[in-house]
Amino acid sequence: MNKKYDVAIIGAGPAGYTAAVRFAQLGLKVALVEKDKLGGTCLNSGCIPTKFLWQAAKTKQKILKSYEYGIKASMEPVSFTDIINKKNRMVENLSKGIQRLLESYGIDIVKGKASFKSSTQLNIKSSIDGGEFEISADTIIIATGSKTKPVANIQFDHIRYIDSTDALNMESIPRNMLVIGGGAIGIELSSIFASFGCDVTLREFFPQLLPSEDSELSGEILKNLLRQGIKVEVSCENSFKDEDKFEKVLIAAGRQSSVEELNISNINLQTDKRDFILSNQYSTNVYNIFAAGDVAGKSFLAYTAGQDGINVAEKIVNKKNTESNDPIPKVVFSFPPAASVKDTNFNEYKNVLYGKFLLSANARAQIEFERTGWVKVAVDKESEKILGVWLIGHNADELINTAAVMIKAGMKVSDLSKNIFFHPGISEAILGACENALQKCTDLPRNI
Repeated sequence: MNKKYDVAIIGAGPAGYTAAVRFAQLGLKVALVEKDKLGGTCLNSGCIPTKFLWQAAKTKQKILKSYEYGIKASMEPVSFTDIINKKNRMVENLSKGIQRLLESYGIDIVKGKASFKSSTQLNIKSSIDGGEFEISADTIIIATGSKTKPVANIQFDHIRYIDSTDALNMESIPRNMLVIGGGAIGIELSSIFASFGCDVTLREFFPQLLPSEDSELSGEILKNLLRQGIKVEVSCENSFKDEDKFEKVLIAAGRQSSVEELNISNINLQTDKRDFILSNQYSTNVYNIFAAGDVAGKSFLAYTAGQDGINVAEKIVNKKNTESNDPIPKVVFSFPPAASVKDTNFNEYKNVLYGKFLLSANARAQIEFERTGWVKVAVDKESEKILGVWLIGHNADELINTAAVMIKAGMKVSDLSKNIFFHPGISEAILGACENALQKCTDLPRNI
């Protein structure tokens, strides 16, 4: 058996399945090869299950705070097993939704592990019966994502030394846990497990959590983690000290390449020193092979990978210039969530004004008893163009999308007014911060 396709895509994560759909929409015959589950890391062991557990913890907090409204509520002991089972059912339903989406476009879903026989031929080892067969395609897209990275020569045994996938599938809360890595994943899982009663210690090698993030935002996240009772250590050169006293050691210290099973040496495909595929606008050194998503070693975000899938299809079929200069919003699901977005040329602006609006001054935040946090903005002094937005507080994860659109559109502070912000709304804090940068916010007292 050697079925021929116009396009074969390896990996059914956000980059892979999005590319498959767009290629099919453009009239090509597509095979989508996946060795495990549709949806990739994001759906099965990443952002989706993490946010489900975050939402469960948030719901628990809401119930416990109902007294703020004069409502007396009691809560039975939480069954973490029940929460995990609900999470699994939701993930399964979303995976089925992706399958129906792909099938609606006539895309062949090939369940198996792919490896290169040549630049146009793939050997497939079936995930169903273990048998082997080949498929061929004029164009091949590699979208195999990335995988968790061990540190300090500590290998995952998936029992005590665990990765984020293991953490998301535990059916009970450990007594205590050491989390290695103060990036988004480490912060989120620390927050979630602490919310359910685990004694968490979080350690980060660099001097601040989220080392590449705004220091003020990082500092505010640190304060909130400490309020949760999480022990946080930064500038920690020996993260594994006293590791024996922890029931679980969760390593969340980055991602690594996932191309080792593809036999890319058969086609002389070039990689960088980290083993990620070298690419320029998705093109590799092999003329008919392209890389999309994490496998190219760039942003490691599900939504940018999804855009990569669309872009690579447009590049190949419609010969469109797919170079993107969009600002990319980033969110950390701590309690409360934090988010940021900046103009891609932010560092080129030399005369920048900053404004801040505390959520404690926002009516909607007062109504919802979500007064912790703030919005900070950066504005170019000469043009009054909005260059950056940092948020921490209630609904920051949703508000950052509005901020990203504002920056993408090149909006100025003068483009905003009270007329376009519903009252009372948390989003009014964005307007307030922008106006405060120019010292003309009418909702803040002088010198705030």
